Amino acid sequence: MKNMIVWLPLAAVIGGIVGAWGPMEELRALKEREDEAKAAARPAKRGGFDPLSQFINVPDAAKRPRRAKKPAAAPVANRKGDASATNAVPSAASPSAVADTKADSRAVLSPEDLQARIDEAAELWRTRIQLARATALEKLGIAADSADAFDTALSDMNGRLRESMQAIADALVNEEEMTPEIGVRLMNDISATMVETYDQIGGCVDVAKRGDVAQLNLAEFIDPLVAEPLVAVQDKLDGRMMFGGKGRRE
Repeated sequence: MKNMIVWLPLAAVIGGIVGAWGPMEELRALKEREDEAKAAARPAKRGGFDPLSQFINVPDAAKRPRRAKKPAAAPVANRKGDASATNAVPSAASPSAVADTKADSRAVLSPEDLQARIDEAAELWRTRIQLARATALEKLGIAADSADAFDTALSDMNGRLRESMQAIADALVNEEEMTPEIGVRLMNDISATMVETYDQIGGCVDVAKRGDVAQLNLAEFIDPLVAEPLVAVQDKLDGRMMFGGKGRRE
């Protein structure tokens, strides 16, 4: 009897734990469902233009985001005949001015910022473009010292692509968000530019090498900086960038 009395408190504790296990499991399961519901309801990230970013190898987030670019310097007034403007001797900079020069107050861009993503992609592109160029020239039978036409074709391609991006950015200024029509127009411009580039490169190689031109992946030669005009309207970009699919922002 005494042994039973000794074990009664422990039995009561164990019984309480076992009895509470069921409600605790239910509470944990409920919390997990709430977390899943919150995650599902959370707005999708709008770094934007997913199909195009994949096409030109712009990452979803920059690993080493840089500071925002410096604003363009304001022009210095220099009125004609103003002796003070033309003959003035520069004075010594004040301590505060020197401090401002040394301290870079520009904010670091977020990893998801389109400018940060483009800058990082462009840096990587510059490290590999020479190898891609050398490989292409060898495959097409073009001597490195006779590659002006090839280089011009790629330069023209990047120039036209940037113009297309600028046109889309200008169109988005008056829109609340990316529309299917704008996405299709951009897709059309990009396609036309790429086709013209294939023809332009095809015209600078021997006829026997024209099939090799068709095998080139021109996306490797697209400078990610062509997408820079879209930075100004990045808040209006979404998954419909090229294909006009669903993706309306809430």
